[in-house]
Amino acid sequence: MTLNELQALVDDLAKRTRAPAVLEDHEQRMIVYSAQDGPIDEVRRDSILLRETRPEVKFWFRQFGIVHASAPLRIPSHPELGILGRLCAPVRFRGRLLGFLFLIDDDRRLDGSDIRQVEQAACHAGLLLYEDELAQRISASVISHLLIPDPDMRESAGRQLVEQGLAAADAPHAAVVVRFAEASTPDEGELIGEAMLELLRKWRPPGLLQLARADHGVLLVPVASAEDDRQAAVAAGEASAALQRRLRGKALNGGKRVIAGIGDPQTRLGTAQRSYREALLAARVAAAIPEVGNVARWRDLGAFRVLVQVPVGEDDESSCIDPRLLRLLSADEDLAATVETYLDLGCDAKRTAERLQLHRATLYYRLAKAAQFTGADLHDGSDRLALHMGFKLSRLTGRYPAPPVFHASRPNAAG
Repeated sequence: MTLNELQALVDDLAKRTRAPAVLEDHEQRMIVYSAQDGPIDEVRRDSILLRETRPEVKFWFRQFGIVHASAPLRIPSHPELGILGRLCAPVRFRGRLLGFLFLIDDDRRLDGSDIRQVEQAACHAGLLLYEDELAQRISASVISHLLIPDPDMRESAGRQLVEQGLAAADAPHAAVVVRFAEASTPDEGELIGEAMLELLRKWRPPGLLQLARADHGVLLVPVASAEDDRQAAVAAGEASAALQRRLRGKALNGGKRVIAGIGDPQTRLGTAQRSYREALLAARVAAAIPEVGNVARWRDLGAFRVLVQVPVGEDDESSCIDPRLLRLLSADEDLAATVETYLDLGCDAKRTAERLQLHRATLYYRLAKAAQFTGADLHDGSDRLALHMGFKLSRLTGRYPAPPVFHASRPNAAG
């Protein structure tokens, strides 16, 4: 495994030079680090604990030309930022920057012989990182075949992954889909692939598979059993956090929601496509219904499992939503929000009034007004079901995309 080879390389270099060493990727995110038996500074500590470099520290390193360097160079200390002096060797393959090899050398003890060893190690690391990248591209192509509808191609892809030692055929897997709640730009799409790769390097149980697509990332996570998807939930949280960090680090729209969907575990790799489809649908529900949360399990979605599979074309959408609700949505947003909250809370008037910060009389007035406007009877189970399903389907199809916005009235207002 490339990660083990990189770890051995860094450990050996640190032992031979007697200097703590760290290998980071081209954006200065931790890949591997040596054992610590010498001086340590805040930067090394943070990179180990947080697996990323603070922007001000990154700026300090990069102003000395590490991005364009072709040979090891020295970085002076910066006490205010907690930085000890370092030797930095760019890690390249055929001229392409893949990372950096840092060794703490505050007293400039490393001599010419040591620097040559560092340079050789950087060349070796560049080859290993390139081979890892190439292997990821090849396996991504195979994994993509595992997720298509054609059963023969899925079985063939599964066999190939097993033969390559990347997965176990009969181990249960659950699919995780990670994406932004809103449509992503090309720049944001690239961050998804970076987050998937970070997860693979940082948290790598045997059999974990990842794939980055234009607008979402996919993880196939080995789980304990078809009933236990806790490992998939951990992976979903880790991948979401990695993507959110990248969003902030790139100074893009850091307020964007990152969401994840988790499909039901499948007992065979060849049927992982089913879990992938469920994860895609679960992520769609999380994007459209914020109260579901940022991580949605397919098995927990109840009626949304049906609603999210309703066709979303304009004609189909309109025909599936009760016309009485369509009138309400187009006429009065506050009234619609009141009715939806009432239905969400099981028609509990006390809880609804508290949630909306309304006097109970105001709530009853609004409900009566909605019933009069739509012609629906909110005491009738069938009418309540039709309206409630219509609200959620309208959210999923984008007809009613925003979470309810309530304009609370004063307690004694009439409505």
